[in-house]
Amino acid sequence: MSVRSLPYAIEDRPACLAVFDSNTPHFFAPEERPQYSEFLQSLVLKRPYLVLRQGDEVVGCGGLKVIAQENTAFLSWGMVARHYHGKGIGRFLAEARLDLARSIREVETITLNTSQHTRGFYEKLGFTTTKVTPNGYAPGLDRWDMILQVK
Repeated sequence: MSVRSLPYAIEDRPACLAVFDSNTPHFFAPEERPQYSEFLQSLVLKRPYLVLRQGDEVVGCGGLKVIAQENTAFLSWGMVARHYHGKGIGRFLAEARLDLARSIREVETITLNTSQHTRGFYEKLGFTTTKVTPNGYAPGLDRWDMILQVK
C-alpha cells in the first residue's frame, strides 16, 4: 500500500494529535501539545499543511509557512507516527514540503527547528545548523535551528 499526501482538513485533527502523541516525549515535549493543537485548529489555506495517509490511516503530517518579506519558507510541525519511523515516510514528507517550497518563486531559503534526535536526518537533506539551544524545547530536548539555501 502506498502513502498519499493530502491537504489537511479539520477532520484530520484527532489523527494528527495522535501522531504527535506517539512521538512524545522523545521527539516533542508534552508541554508543546497545546501549541500544536491550537496550530491545527487555526490552520487556513494560506499555510499549507500536508497529511500523509496509508490507506485510511494518518501516518504523518507537516507544514510549510512562507515568510515572503524574508524570502524564506519555514518547515513546521513535521512528524511521522512513531511506529512508522524508518520506513521512508519522513523522507517522503520532507521532500514533498521541500518541493512545495522550491516551487514558490520568492523562496530563497528554507528554515526549520528540530531536536538533536532528528537534526542528522535534515543534514542528509542538505540543511546546515545555524544555532543550537541546549534544553531549547524542554530539559534534555535541545533545539537545533537549521537552514537550506535553494537559490
